[in-house]
Amino acid sequence: MASGAGRISVLMRTLGRQLKERLASGLGFYLEGPPRPSPRVSVVEKVSRNALAELVGRAKSHPQRGAARSANPAYVALAELTGESGRPGLALGLRYETGEITFLDLDFSTDKVEESGGAYVDRAENLALWRRLEELIYQQVDSGMVGPRKPVRPPQEVDL
Repeated sequence: MASGAGRISVLMRTLGRQLKERLASGLGFYLEGPPRPSPRVSVVEKVSRNALAELVGRAKSHPQRGAARSANPAYVALAELTGESGRPGLALGLRYETGEITFLDLDFSTDKVEESGGAYVDRAENLALWRRLEELIYQQVDSGMVGPRKPVRPPQEVDL
């Protein structure tokens, strides 16, 4: 039998898994979890989250606008979102009243500020812009990642 503390826990997990599998097969259930994402999808998601986290971190100190020539895909995606939304002054900034990072329009007139209560976009539009920004960041990272390439061969090996 198992003599160490680590061995007992391994034994318990093994027996629990076997019992679970036998019960599931005996009752006709199949214990298949959701399919695992491919390694590429996992890496793209991780890089996207990191890019967005950097953008949000910088937006805590001052509003951040998009930059089409940035190395960070989040800034490029924010620049694309600015073009899509039709708001040239779209930026991410800290809303001090609530402490959240939200979208704001830096090119606002005094009429808009008085009627809407500030430069920040309304809640429904803010959520829609966040979702679209996350999609654009994912697309930027995915398209920017180097995929499998054809091997480089000398000209004498190429058949035309």
